[in-house]
Amino acid sequence: MAGTQGKTAKGKASSAVSQAAATLRSYAMSVEEGQLLGSEEELCERLGVSRPTLRQAAAQVAQENLIAIRRGVGGGYFARVPDSMTVSRIAAIYLQSRDAGLEEIINAMKPIRIEIAALATRNRDPDMLEELRAFLAAEEDYVKGGDHGYRAFLRSEREFGKVIGRMSGNTVLTLFLNILYDFTALLRRDEDVPVNRPERVEAYRELRSRMARAILEGDEEIAIVATRRCSEIISDWMREDFGGRRFGSAIAEGFGAAGGGKDPQPAD
Repeated sequence: MAGTQGKTAKGKASSAVSQAAATLRSYAMSVEEGQLLGSEEELCERLGVSRPTLRQAAAQVAQENLIAIRRGVGGGYFARVPDSMTVSRIAAIYLQSRDAGLEEIINAMKPIRIEIAALATRNRDPDMLEELRAFLAAEEDYVKGGDHGYRAFLRSEREFGKVIGRMSGNTVLTLFLNILYDFTALLRRDEDVPVNRPERVEAYRELRSRMARAILEGDEEIAIVATRRCSEIISDWMREDFGGRRFGSAIAEGFGAAGGGKDPQPAD
């Protein structure tokens, strides 16, 4: 009897935590990022839960990057918007556990980028087209200045992904593309094919600029051809340098458990 009562009490506590977590998620997603949801005392009262229950629920939601908890003066529970790395860390663990090949991940970019490019080409919004023109102008300045460095290349590739992702209007495809970019950021520097290869950076940038110009001009056919070639050239370099390498052996050590640690940053 005592054992049954213990299980029942534990189940009720778990249910209270789950309900409180669900409510916190709802609160966080209904307001702007950075907005105060309330102090610990206010949220305990609003949710009708004890302090330990709130803290357990908040820990779950904080791990999902939907809230930030600040202690001390001016502290409280604040809304956050999760970025793609929140998903990417779990996906990286999933792929490691299935011994995924590095080339599999690179090849996955091709159909995603092609569809995003096609959708972006159909977008004739003046503000978004101006944003793409600004990206191209910045790229030309990089090329004229002879900046074919690895760090600048990574920044520009990520920025280009953001621009065409917004132009595509497809949040799901853009998330998938960002996850693949995150995987690239997780690679050890010596496993990334443009490192110390300025001629590769230059060749890829030229193809990417051709893709961007085609999108700008509304030429879907050329945009798709250029996008396909961008993906294929990376796959070719990957086979040349690391044929058969597994994803798990290529990622940087200590990239952090899902939902924790700092996002990887490109090295200088």
